[in-house]
Amino acid sequence: MIHRIIRLFVFFSFVTITAGAQHNSLEQYVQQALDNNLALQQKGYSYEKSLAALKEARQMFLPQLSLEARYSLARGGRTIDIPVGDLVNPAYQNLNLLNNIAHSASPDYPIIPEYPTIPNESINFLRESEQETKVRVAMPVFNNSILHNHRIKQHLTEVERTSVDIYRQELIKEVKTAYYNYGKAEVAVGIYENALALTQENLRTTESLQRNHKVTMDVVYQARAEVEKVRQQLAEAIKNKKVAQAYFNFLLNRDYTSEINIDPATILPTVTLDLEEAQIQATHNRQELQQLNHYLSVADDQVSMNKGSRLPQVNLVVDYGIQGTGYDINRDADFVMGSVVMSWSLFNAPTGAKVQQSRIAKLELEKKKEEAQRQIGLQVVQAYYAIESAQAQIDQAEAEAAAAERAYELVEIKYRQGQANLIELTNARTQWTNAQESEIIAHYDLLIRQAELERATAQ
Repeated sequence: MIHRIIRLFVFFSFVTITAGAQHNSLEQYVQQALDNNLALQQKGYSYEKSLAALKEARQMFLPQLSLEARYSLARGGRTIDIPVGDLVNPAYQNLNLLNNIAHSASPDYPIIPEYPTIPNESINFLRESEQETKVRVAMPVFNNSILHNHRIKQHLTEVERTSVDIYRQELIKEVKTAYYNYGKAEVAVGIYENALALTQENLRTTESLQRNHKVTMDVVYQARAEVEKVRQQLAEAIKNKKVAQAYFNFLLNRDYTSEINIDPATILPTVTLDLEEAQIQATHNRQELQQLNHYLSVADDQVSMNKGSRLPQVNLVVDYGIQGTGYDINRDADFVMGSVVMSWSLFNAPTGAKVQQSRIAKLELEKKKEEAQRQIGLQVVQAYYAIESAQAQIDQAEAEAAAAERAYELVEIKYRQGQANLIELTNARTQWTNAQESEIIAHYDLLIRQAELERATAQ
């Protein structure tokens, strides 16, 4: 009997484990998604970027070596007036007069050249040409901003790392859900294929009855219409299967039409935690809460950094190079200079406002964490009771499928004996097909609910 073949098909869909399914288990698909998923790779690059930013913050504690050169040409500008003539010329004039008198009084007095008249000097403040080339070593001795910036980068790196973990958990849940949805779609196709075979067999039986004048032609037309109806349902099931297949392969970054091997659901999950234990586990394990803790640490360091802007900054600077009007390298041109440089902002009005903004931002994060804890608790409650409901639906679906199968068997016998019409047979077949599909969906729904609970508790 065809209906017994259908029942065996449904049974073996859950019991038989093929070699291909063993080789391509769900765990292997999950690992493949973790290795190949493009969105997860993007998260990984963000984490690597944060590590580079942390390295940059750490290197700010090291001394900096730089080469600095300057060559200047100048014209005009300020001048420095030096009254050399006004100071020296009166003395020179007196000396010249004395020399002349002495020479007139005594011919033996030596002839001394006259002292010249010296003009006043006006020297430009800027030299016409000047260069300074030096190597500078600068190292921070005390800088509150560098210290807290390093701590902030550390926490932000942990934020990015937890972002990767969060997406990994979400990806695992999505892969499992897509896997089970494909399993549902695949079984649905099988059910409708066998339902089509069943309606075709009913059509042949109806045509035989019509030839023997036991039913009229309108019953044959009804049987043909039922066959076409099931064909449409099969086409819809095939479409759903292809869409589910494409989405699953998208998560694995594979070709959309790649084959998927389904592990039969031989062992259904059972919840080993009670609700309170599940909520505690979620509170301890959820990476979203860990991420918010890191953000709170960032807020603390931001407050401290803004407060620390009132503190002085001390740097050690050493210069070595050459100076002059040209690049003449000699002992008179080179120089070395060491400095301890302190910068202290004694009054900066915006500092207080910045500190207040940082404190308010921390309060916002605290409320956000509290809200996240409540949302995670609600998510656990919903997932927990969804599993209880799914388990109850399995029992109901199995009982309904068994009853629908037995009802179809009885109506089919009556139909062949001419004691039931085609409408009764069609209704019985439809109820049995729907019951089979509901049974399969109930099993896979339980697996999906289990994956959601695992995600909610971060197992």
